[in-house]
Amino acid sequence: MQTLKILRIAKYIITATVLLVFVLQSTYVNAKDETVSWGSLLKFYMGITAGFLIHEGSHAVVAGLTNTDMDWRWGDINQPFQFTEHASSDTEGAAINSAGLISQSIGSEIILRTEKIDKNNNFVRGMMTWNIVNPILYTMDYWFFHKTNSKDDNTYQGDLQGIERYTNETTADGFALAMLAIATSQEYRFIKTQSWAPNWMQNQSHTVSFAPLPSGGMVMMYKVVF
Repeated sequence: MQTLKILRIAKYIITATVLLVFVLQSTYVNAKDETVSWGSLLKFYMGITAGFLIHEGSHAVVAGLTNTDMDWRWGDINQPFQFTEHASSDTEGAAINSAGLISQSIGSEIILRTEKIDKNNNFVRGMMTWNIVNPILYTMDYWFFHKTNSKDDNTYQGDLQGIERYTNETTADGFALAMLAIATSQEYRFIKTQSWAPNWMQNQSHTVSFAPLPSGGMVMMYKVVF
């Protein structure tokens, strides 16, 4: 009972942290030369919605490619959309369940690596927030809370629980760890592109210079501004 109580408290803390990330991201943490408006907030949450739909749509696309029937239904606050896949093989089932999180990682990489995409666009900020936060929450839930990823006898729900169903727990743990590591890396790289990011993250607070010495040779100087 004490362990369940601790996990429940941890869930509330993580949820509060995620909500704080949403607020900070949407208000840009006192971003330079930026003001918050209803329009900017709308674009931000439209980006979140787009990321959510891409995630769910990826399940459907892979199901279509593998000729797998899916039954969709309304879910709850943890999973607004739920589906049951009728996979004919473990490979197809694992592919369908992993498609959502993989599509998020790919989408984030495209955004991060494409110079023409404005990383400080409100819509992009919303989509990146979803792409970063969702894998982290999925992993924490799969390991600790078992609310979105739950299992009851022969029934299951949640992408990571589905991967475990069609493979094994070790594979699901490895996939979850990979998604967590990728999301964390992408979060750091994305924050570096933001107008409100500190100088040390934007690589503007340190410089390297060389100066000749009277006795010959050169000295290298590394300057760091805190």
